[in-house]
Amino acid sequence: MDPIDESVLSPVEAKLTTCALCKEKLTTSDDKLPRLMLCCHVFCNECIEKHVRIKESSVITCPLMCKASILAIQNVKDVKVHNSLLELIKNDHFHSKFRKTGVADKGMNTAVKQCKVELFDTLAKVKRVCNQIDDKMGKHAYYVAKMTANASDTRRQLTAHFTKARKAIVDALEKRLDALLAQVEAQEHRHIKPFLNQQENLATQLASGIVLMEEGKLLLKSKDAEVLNNKATLKQKNLKFLEQSGNSLNEQSGQLRSILVNLNDRYLNSILDAIQSHCFVSEIPVIVKMVERPGAFYIEWSEHNDDTIDTNSQSDKEYQLQIYEGDIYEETPGKVKYETVYSGRPNYFVVRDLLSTTTYSFRVRSRPSPFSDWGMWSEPKTGRTAIPSHKWALENFRSDPDAKMEYEISSDGRTATRISSEVATILRSSGTCYILGETITLIVSGTGKSESSDAIGLANNRVDFVQRNLRQPGAIYISSSGLIYKDGNALKNKLPPLRRGNVISICAQEIMPKRLRVSFTIGERQITIEWYLPEPEIKLYFAICFRHIGWSVTVD
Repeated sequence: MDPIDESVLSPVEAKLTTCALCKEKLTTSDDKLPRLMLCCHVFCNECIEKHVRIKESSVITCPLMCKASILAIQNVKDVKVHNSLLELIKNDHFHSKFRKTGVADKGMNTAVKQCKVELFDTLAKVKRVCNQIDDKMGKHAYYVAKMTANASDTRRQLTAHFTKARKAIVDALEKRLDALLAQVEAQEHRHIKPFLNQQENLATQLASGIVLMEEGKLLLKSKDAEVLNNKATLKQKNLKFLEQSGNSLNEQSGQLRSILVNLNDRYLNSILDAIQSHCFVSEIPVIVKMVERPGAFYIEWSEHNDDTIDTNSQSDKEYQLQIYEGDIYEETPGKVKYETVYSGRPNYFVVRDLLSTTTYSFRVRSRPSPFSDWGMWSEPKTGRTAIPSHKWALENFRSDPDAKMEYEISSDGRTATRISSEVATILRSSGTCYILGETITLIVSGTGKSESSDAIGLANNRVDFVQRNLRQPGAIYISSSGLIYKDGNALKNKLPPLRRGNVISICAQEIMPKRLRVSFTIGERQITIEWYLPEPEIKLYFAICFRHIGWSVTVD
């Protein structure tokens, strides 16, 4: 038993076995039991119950208000007990008994050191996970802020657009109303004017008649001599009045006219329908899938539309996909030039002719119809395909290095054309680049004379490519006559003979270890065969074999 070195435990007592809030020593008692927060701070049970409060959604935060301290629990007592630290406290308590006598067990000192090592290792792991959680929370907060800002900007755009549209519509309606009212006023004036003129003339004659009657009444009351003297004058006036009034009474009155307005609701309904379908609210498309293909990427995007959108108009929705050769996030903003590789309605596209050593950036946007403006671009997605493009091998498999080349390779290595007719020879792909589960397409772009050794299919490393045909173990193919061969044996099933323009689709799927299901498809005809390969790791070439000039096969 040796005296214990107190300096070994004092750093632990000062930093780890003390509550970060009340600074009192942590013990095994209920009040001072160590509790570990997600942020790696340790508090005693008493401080946890006194200072920590459950917030909404069962979330509590560290009393020290550190960054990565969010913890979803139902009760403060559910905060995890720091078992490693508790074990250290127990060991320290055990050691304290020996401090009084000045002796301690060497084995116990070793156990304490081991416990500290385990404790620091645990804390390092917890802190690493906390940092990862904090990074993910920061990313989510960034997405939330960006989406909120985007929604606010969209609301401002909609409000401004419809305010402008409302003013334009109201101004147009008021202008049209003023024009129509002016037409009504003009027609009213034109229709009423003849009647007003006649009415004025009649009123003048009526006043003249009243004056004559008054003169006549006065004359009748006059003396006889005056009656005799003024009779002729009054009579002449009366005759003139009767003549003029007779002409006015016999004058043709104007026609009664009405003003008609055509209030056709059909146009109003058309306007209302146009307003109902004016503008669309939709999400910016998001690239959700990028699948590597040989020298290509299969890219798919999605867009979740709100239920209130007129789904009939969405059938005309168009998409546009662009590519940039490089990592957009490593380039200087404003110096990036994208290239459009696709415009159409389907939400997927295969971008071909890509280099396997180059990173590419993709983005997509949409519009409701061919007559609408394009929407905003999606967040770019980057990637690179590790699968090189399908190409025919250029090397000569024959032992004679000076042997004449039987095939001419063109179209960037994708088309092989037979150019000599000496003997049949095999040509394979530049590597074992066929991927199980994928469909490879081979197009017969030219034909020549048929030979029994003609072949288009798949082969593995068991095949001797120096031989004159593919009728060997490890090869499965279709001949120019349409027969299917597997491991050198002809099968009963048969497809149509090969013709210029035939598109041959070959797909091999692993159904169990060392066993494939291979399908050959030409047009609407398909043959499926099970193929056993003894190799533990299946690597396949695509290959052809022809003898006569004219045969040409392009791999897509």
